[in-house]
Formats: sequence, structure tokens, C-alpha cells
Amino acid sequence: MAKNKEINKNTKFYKKEMRKWESRISISLTLIMIGIMSFLFIFLKMNDWEFSNITLEAYDLFKFSFLSPFVFYLTFSVRQFNHYKKQLDLYKLKATDFEFIYENKLLERIDSELNLKYKNVS
Repeated sequence: MAKNKEINKNTKFYKKEMRKWESRISISLTLIMIGIMSFLFIFLKMNDWEFSNITLEAYDLFKFSFLSPFVFYLTFSVRQFNHYKKQLDLYKLKATDFEFIYENKLLERIDSELNLKYKNVS
């Protein structure tokens, strides 16, 4: 039973970690979207809100470089989330295997006890 408690403890840990990384992913995605929208808002305001005068040059795209730390953090968060997801799946599989083995041993023990009872009766 100690093994089962350890598996359950690790499953809870990985679920908690996954929720943490999910929130970090959503926060960094939100910050990236806010950054892109603010860049476009400022760019449109500089062009007096005339969509026909908008021309994006290559050097204008470098203004997005202030978002690069958020993109790197998003990439890191996704990798960590995937790692914890794999570990959680592994521990769920271990828990299922453990339950299967435990139930089979229990059934074997019941079967052997029933066989002993019936052998003693006959």
C-alpha cells in the first residue's frame, strides 16, 4: 500500500504543477496579445487612423522585439507543461497497473482460499 500512496502523491504533485504551468502559459499568451495589440494601436495612431496609409517596413517589425522575452517564456512554459503531462500520464498508468496487479493478487488469494475450503469439504 505504500507504493499506492506514493503513486497517488506523485499524481497530485504533477496535477498541481500542470495547473501552475497552464496559468503561466495563459498569462504569457495574454501579455503577448496585449503587446501586439498595443503596437498596432500605437502604429495606427501615428498614421492618423488611416488604414490606406499603413505601410509596414522591415524595421517596423523589429519593434516587436520587446515581446521576445515573453515568447521565450511561453516556449519554456509549454515545454515544462508537456514534461509534467507526460509524467502525469506515466503515473496514471502506474496507478492503473498497480490496481490491476493488486486486484489479481486479491482474486488469486480468494481463489486459493476457496479451493482449500472445497478440498477440505470433499
